[in-house]
Amino acid sequence: MERLLISPDRIPEWIPGTTTLDSSGCNWNGITLKGYRYERQDAAIPPMRDYMIVAYDGAPTTMRRTSGGPWQSARVEKGRISLLTRAEESTWSWSEPITVRHVYLSHSELENTALSVFDRDPKSIEINDCLSAKDPCILNCIQLLDNELKNGGIGQRLIIDALRIQIAVHLLRQYAKVSLTSDANSNFSPAQRQRIIDLVESCLGENLSLEDMAASIGFSQFHFSRQFKAEFGLAPYAYVLRKRISKAQEMLRKGNAP
Repeated sequence: MERLLISPDRIPEWIPGTTTLDSSGCNWNGITLKGYRYERQDAAIPPMRDYMIVAYDGAPTTMRRTSGGPWQSARVEKGRISLLTRAEESTWSWSEPITVRHVYLSHSELENTALSVFDRDPKSIEINDCLSAKDPCILNCIQLLDNELKNGGIGQRLIIDALRIQIAVHLLRQYAKVSLTSDANSNFSPAQRQRIIDLVESCLGENLSLEDMAASIGFSQFHFSRQFKAEFGLAPYAYVLRKRISKAQEMLRKGNAP
C-alpha cells in the first residue's frame, strides 16, 4: 500500500547521517536530490516510495547488501553508483565513513516516461537493486542537478524536467525489465465509453481533471488521453468544454439560466 512506503524526507530515520544537500524545498517535480555524510553502519532500509540512486563521492569502502537472502559485497568509491529499488526492504552495510549524493525518482515519473518511450501502457516495471556500477551518464546528470541546486538560474524548471526524463529513460534502457500491455485491449469498451460520458455529464459544473476521467475506467492518463481523442475526435478538455457550452445554451433556451 502506497501509504506505507517511505518518502525521501524520512530516510534519515533509518539511515542517520549529516545532511549536505537537499532539494526538497525547490519544488522539483518527480525528482529529489539529497547529500549525506555517513559513519560506518548497518542500515535497515524500509520499503521506499521512490527509486534511489546513490553516487559515491568519498574514499573507497566495501558495501554489503542483503534482501533476506545471502549477502552481496562490492567495492564502491568516487565514480561508482548503487541503485535501490522501491517498495522492498533491504539491509546495507559499509565499513568506513562515506560521502554520498542520493537521487530519488518517483515511480509515476518512471511510468509516464515508459508510456512515452514504448507508446503503450507498461503492465509492470521491475528494477532490481544494483550494488556497484560505473555509470557516467547517471553521474553527469547528478552533477548537473547538484549545480542547479547550488547555483540555479533562469529556466531551472526546464533543466530539471529534462534531467529527470534523461535519468528515467536511462534507467529503463539499462536497468529495467518492462512488461507491456497488449494493444488488443487499448480501445474503450461500450461500458467504459458510457461511463466517461456519464461522468462528464454529471460533473459539468465541477473542475473535472484528466486524472479523474482516466481513473474512472482504470486507464493511465497518457493512454486515456490518446485513446479518448481517437474515439471522440477531441482532446478530453475540448470535449468537456463543448459539453459545457452545449449545456449552457440549453439552459438559456429553457430560461433556466441568468
